[in-house]
Amino acid sequence: MPNKLLAKRRIRYNIFHRPPPGSSPGTVIEPIDPTPTRLVLMAYDHEKLDARTLTEVPGLSELVKQHQVSWISIIGLGNVPLIQKLCQELGIHRLTVEDIINQYQRPKVEYFDTYSFITVHIPRLDARNESEHVSIIIGQNFVVSFQNSPVDYMESIRNRIQKKVGQIRHKGCDYLCYAIIDAVIDLYFPIAEFFAHKLELAEEEVVHALKPAAILEIYNIGSRLNYFHRILWSHKELLSQLIRDPESPITEDVIVYMRDCYDHTIQILDFLENQKDSSKTLISLHLSLQTHHSNEVMKFLTIITATFIPMTFITGLYGMNFNRESKWNMPELDWFYGYPFALSLMALSAGSLWLYFYRRRWFALAPTTRGELENGQRGLDD
Repeated sequence: MPNKLLAKRRIRYNIFHRPPPGSSPGTVIEPIDPTPTRLVLMAYDHEKLDARTLTEVPGLSELVKQHQVSWISIIGLGNVPLIQKLCQELGIHRLTVEDIINQYQRPKVEYFDTYSFITVHIPRLDARNESEHVSIIIGQNFVVSFQNSPVDYMESIRNRIQKKVGQIRHKGCDYLCYAIIDAVIDLYFPIAEFFAHKLELAEEEVVHALKPAAILEIYNIGSRLNYFHRILWSHKELLSQLIRDPESPITEDVIVYMRDCYDHTIQILDFLENQKDSSKTLISLHLSLQTHHSNEVMKFLTIITATFIPMTFITGLYGMNFNRESKWNMPELDWFYGYPFALSLMALSAGSLWLYFYRRRWFALAPTTRGELENGQRGLDD
């Protein structure tokens, strides 16, 4: 039900789940819903591949130097000490560790002496979270990705590496970073299609049934569209910085792929913008149809009231019962056909009013169904 969807509590930013004010820079607190930590290593070049799960961190800095690209994927942020040890082994700054674990960052890119730090958001449609914070560290010959969800969103990239699909085994760390960001951006396409379908269903309820709950559903959809639009706009700025910034870790031969990812972001942004406009239009249409429906009801009640006003006057006039002996009193009181005459007079007054209303086209009700609206539009076109 739309009411239940609107009432569900969603966490968009864990901005209040952070160290107390005045804490030392780099202070780390555990996530709200920590997941057990799992470390997956994929070290490769165009010939060799070393894929395994890591159980210990010491010696990792020497291990990554033995391969052209070493991708360390941390799935689950529950084991904070292990993550801190890993970052210390790779020379990651403590402020970066804070941003990785305290997940309230907007999409951004930061440059350090030996690595670059990138934050993106993966969209989600569950009842609790709207999006998931994913961090990427790209060094000289290693890439480290962090996510709290146990769902492996990068499985398609792992399959490409294992099966040597495309150019990923022949490229460096910047291409792997592009592949991760591109996979994140592509996840927004089904989100956009989902909301488009929801708006179509809401439109049916608005036009056909005028259900009051439809306005809540449309408001809920519009609110979520605004959120995803803001997140994607931040991704657009992130990609623009990676493409144009001279400090960017993306090399010239990979920038062309990053531009394609940037185009996808613009495409989704345009689509979401159109859906936002559609949601606002549906809300306005719903309110207009409700107002029109109320006006039609008031018109009908006015017609009924106006019809009975002369009847009430005639009935009250003949019901005064003055003294019949006076020559100024109503002669119809003693007339043999007085009662049929009064009824005929009432019917004549009501019929005259209805004929007047008909000629004024007060009975021409506006279309209230989609089929009638479409027929009316075809009539205008003709």
